[in-house]
Amino acid sequence: MLGTTGPRVPAHQVTTRNLGAAYPFIAEAGLGQRGVVIGDDLLGGSFVFDPFELYAQGVISNPNMVVFGQIGRGKSSFVKTFLWRQAVFGRRAWVVDPKGEYGDLAAAWGVRPVALRPGGAIRLNPLDPGPEHVGGVVDGEGSTARRRMELLTSLASACLGRNLAPRERAALGVALVTATERSEVPTVPAVVETLLTPTANSAASLRTDLRELLEDGRDVALELRRLVHGDLCGMFDGPTTAGLDLSAPLVVLDLSALYTSAALGILMACATAWLQAALARTASVRGGTERTSGQVFLVVDESWAILSKLRIQ
Repeated sequence: MLGTTGPRVPAHQVTTRNLGAAYPFIAEAGLGQRGVVIGDDLLGGSFVFDPFELYAQGVISNPNMVVFGQIGRGKSSFVKTFLWRQAVFGRRAWVVDPKGEYGDLAAAWGVRPVALRPGGAIRLNPLDPGPEHVGGVVDGEGSTARRRMELLTSLASACLGRNLAPRERAALGVALVTATERSEVPTVPAVVETLLTPTANSAASLRTDLRELLEDGRDVALELRRLVHGDLCGMFDGPTTAGLDLSAPLVVLDLSALYTSAALGILMACATAWLQAALARTASVRGGTERTSGQVFLVVDESWAILSKLRIQ
């Protein structure tokens, strides 16, 4: 048994880096101090998160983010304040707003949302080209064609409520080719028209006849026609309205007029596709030497509406 005069534990030297893990000094290392302050962590320290900074440092493999949580816990408020703080760093934001919640943020930025309404004055063409058509190949040859086909396939699948059959996908593909041959920037109505009136060349390319090709693509055409002549017309059924200001620090697409529509996911998919193509073109044209010149947040609020329509093709 050791008395009070017994041997003592020898002194131990340690760096502050290791001492930080010793109770009661234990603390979260954090993600660095560069970027926007989000709030306090559970241990009382400040929590900073910046996807661009972390991506540049190699901490994360891509800058994508997802915000989820229970209703009423401040998800939307967090996103808005996060975007507002990012403006200090010269970063911009493009938002798909299905509930019309970003009006106040747009007013604070001195801009007006782009309001999309059935039969309204503003139209967006979800088949607008990507950056490969403005100043050389950026995303790779044929990237615009692939993006258009992926979007049309997703829209048709969502409208039909099922995956496309091989014949339907093939009919849609040759219809898109024909529409693109007739106009460098095709529209959804042009694709619908070529589905309903296929050409002999299209039929020959699939080793079939005109009647068979028409039947193969008829259901797809009738469902996509809803965006042209049905209850969803007047938003994505023509060339993009000229004069839209995409240079503002905040661009908001307001879809609140259709928030209760069962087709909300389809409309959001169209809006997101247009935003992505427009954003890519803007970035390729702007270029710039500033570190943050091309750093833009693309926000899809209520993204569950799109995810619920996703189908594996």
